[in-house]
Amino acid sequence: MKTIKILVSIILIAIIGALIWAFFLPADVHIEEKTVINAPMERVFSQVNNFHNWKNWAPWQDSVYHTKYEGPQMGVGSKMLWTDEKEGRSVQTIVESKYGEKVVTELVFGHQEDPAKATFKFKETEKGVEVSWIMDVKNLPYPFGRFVGYMINKGASFNFKKGLDKMKESVEKNIDKPDYDGYTIIKKNREVKYYLAYNDSGRMDELQSKIANAYSLIMKTMSENKITSKAYPLVEWNNFQPQGISSFTALIETGKDYNINQSVYSYTIPEGNVIFVKYIGPYKNSTIAWKNLDKYMKNNNLEMRSDPFEEYITDPSTENDSTKWITNIYFPVK
Repeated sequence: MKTIKILVSIILIAIIGALIWAFFLPADVHIEEKTVINAPMERVFSQVNNFHNWKNWAPWQDSVYHTKYEGPQMGVGSKMLWTDEKEGRSVQTIVESKYGEKVVTELVFGHQEDPAKATFKFKETEKGVEVSWIMDVKNLPYPFGRFVGYMINKGASFNFKKGLDKMKESVEKNIDKPDYDGYTIIKKNREVKYYLAYNDSGRMDELQSKIANAYSLIMKTMSENKITSKAYPLVEWNNFQPQGISSFTALIETGKDYNINQSVYSYTIPEGNVIFVKYIGPYKNSTIAWKNLDKYMKNNNLEMRSDPFEEYITDPSTENDSTKWITNIYFPVK
């Protein structure tokens, strides 16, 4: 009996002590770690703004598997989804992005409803780019929320520091290697392809409807001649002028040359080398993919041999959500 009383007393003292300790723990938790990376802002910023680059430095990569990406390649709307051994399926989304200043993400673990928000801030210094990783947790309830806040503070501070240290090491170690904003650029030999084609031109605000009309005319000709489409539609950009009139050739593959010579006519893209990149997102944001193809050409001393073209794996006719549009962008090279 005496032993039981002693144990009960110890437990009560421990509970009272914990409650007193929790009383002095803050209701708001601010976590912030920072480092300075000796590299250009463009290189550092893309490490955070592009989820495909998080594999280079994210501190929890050891416990994460089956990582997938949705939405744009980078910036607002980009999503990284994964399954964690402890938390289950999680989703992280970039909700704010301002080049050279900050990136804000929201993270939802498992089945939790309220997202955890984190902010990355960037600042140019004499020694390089200062990167701060910040998270604020507010209005933690007493007492258990205070305990959780204490554990979050300890765990997040450790992981934030670990991640920033890995980011610094990765960026500075690979500073001389070309960076393509997380895009994988592939060079291959593309076999000869046969199409029906239609030429048109227009301003930026007219292009989508004009391209749709071109495909409609091509498909009408195919129907009249009992020709079946063999692959995804293409557009060859003969002259692209964002501020003026752009001209294009709409193309639908036919599998062989049908020798049609009308407003809709037979067209061949000959065999040859191409470099291409898979772009996901709305067309208005595809400039970054084109710029990286240009960069790849310069880095590898390549020259264009004909006009670039785009292959529309998904488009407005098959997918309403523009963040899921998939476009393969090709540069034919010598």
